[in-house]
Amino acid sequence: MANGDANLLVELELLQSLTSSDFIAVAPILDHAARNCWRYVLGNSNHRYQQMVIKVGLGLAGTVLRLGRWVKLEDMRSKSSQERLTCPLMLAEQLQCAAVFPLMTNASPRIWGLLYIGKREQPRFEPSELLAAHERAFTLASLLEEIKKDTAK
Repeated sequence: MANGDANLLVELELLQSLTSSDFIAVAPILDHAARNCWRYVLGNSNHRYQQMVIKVGLGLAGTVLRLGRWVKLEDMRSKSSQERLTCPLMLAEQLQCAAVFPLMTNASPRIWGLLYIGKREQPRFEPSELLAAHERAFTLASLLEEIKKDTAK
């Protein structure tokens, strides 16, 4: 495992603790890639995420790619159970609530990756947990940018 990968996993473990998430994943968004997939994952209950491809507009992750901002799905509204059926990762990991954040640096509006956090037992995130994820997203974006530069060498 490369040093950049190890640093990213350490950040994910910290974020998993800060957000009380059962599941956390990062998908690097590659230039002109036919398949953007979840590469860094903690707390998975199975390996179905490995076959999932992120497509613009499909599921929570695809919505973030389309909108360019973070989205969440909590079990507080009547439509939530129906919306959860359209999100493959929520179904595969049996998540009750989830949030996805675009990973962008301050220097560029480019999305370097996606951060996905989810809970299996609790129906919602606390505002402080979402704030922690939003704040750490910049660090994760910088790490992904470094990893991409290292692999390009």
